[in-house]
Amino acid sequence: MAEVSEYSISGHSKSKDKSDNSSAPDYGALNSRVSNSRVSNSRAPDLLQGSASNIEFHSASGMHIITYGGEYKSDFFLKRLAPSLVSNFGEERISAASELFSYMFPPLLVMFSFLFSGFLSSNLGVPLWVDTFIVVFGIALGVLAVVLGEQFSRIADYHRDARCRACCEPFACEEFEIPDVKELSTPHSYSVKITRYWKCKNCGHEEARTGSEGIVTFKGNPGVFTPQKMSCRVCGKNAACEEFKRPDVKEIKQKFWALITTTRYYRCKHCGQEDIKVEKQRI
Repeated sequence: MAEVSEYSISGHSKSKDKSDNSSAPDYGALNSRVSNSRVSNSRAPDLLQGSASNIEFHSASGMHIITYGGEYKSDFFLKRLAPSLVSNFGEERISAASELFSYMFPPLLVMFSFLFSGFLSSNLGVPLWVDTFIVVFGIALGVLAVVLGEQFSRIADYHRDARCRACCEPFACEEFEIPDVKELSTPHSYSVKITRYWKCKNCGHEEARTGSEGIVTFKGNPGVFTPQKMSCRVCGKNAACEEFKRPDVKEIKQKFWALITTTRYYRCKHCGQEDIKVEKQRI
């Protein structure tokens, strides 16, 4: 069963030709006044990691720009062996091995273990514990193959990331600043861009690289989308806040699971209070 975690940050808006910037006094409120002006800036809890985010709302276009600090790329088990493995086998072969170990070998190993245990049981009459051991051993080998496939994939990514584009030295670059994440949401589109900052330890070259890093983003399906309602935090009226644009959906895929993040935008029809609600679901 998928686990869903929800939390929200709220903001207040009025239909006047004014706007001001303010900092949230706690992690529950985004105290921004959104009006008919061009831009409103606010500080709020990070939608992902819990640190401070900056939210800009362009009322004329209904566009939200959410920026915050991301996370460094983490280490992995075979990182120290990556230079020698790439030197001996090359990135293309390592990438191919990653696909084989991740998707081809696991089902073959598990299937072979079942067939082999069935053959021994029907032809040699081996004890039940032997059959069970063979099947469990085959499943364990399948899991190990998936782990190795993930490690090989990380090696290929590390080789591409850590190559200096100035001196072309492999495995020479390291991240020297926290990456910046920018989410751009309009009524009709949604995108996420991550900017990472790399520095070569040999020549000192610094470079910023921006990309989506495989994150899948899309708007909530308009065919099944029905505006949800919630109680207003300011005026207290029940079901007064309605979604005023389609939700943003972000999917981060892993080998066996995916993290689905849905961001919804609410506005009170009485006092203009605005809420941003984030739902996370791991499936």
